[in-house]
Amino acid sequence: MAMRVKVEMVGKGQHPSEAVVAVTTAGGAREELIVDRRSIKNHTLTIGFPITSRGNDLLIELPRETLRGTSRVWVNKKSVEKAG
Repeated sequence: MAMRVKVEMVGKGQHPSEAVVAVTTAGGAREELIVDRRSIKNHTLTIGFPITSRGNDLLIELPRETLRGTSRVWVNKKSVEKAG
C-alpha cells in the first residue's frame, strides 16, 4: 500500500515542472528535495511503505535523494498517511 508524507513547498526547481519541497525529520531538521510538481498532492508526496518504526517514528524512503544525498529519513508517524 502506498503512503504519503507531508511536505512544505520551499521553492522552484531548475525546470518549470519541478519544485523544491522540505520534509521535516523526527529530530526536527528539514531535508529538501527536488520533485516533479505533479507528484505533490495536498502538500504530501508519495513514498513507499515505511521500512521500520521506532516508537512514534518511521523510517521512510523518499522518491528521490535529498539535496544532501540521503534517500531515507526518520519522520514522526503523524506526518505520514495512507494514499487514497
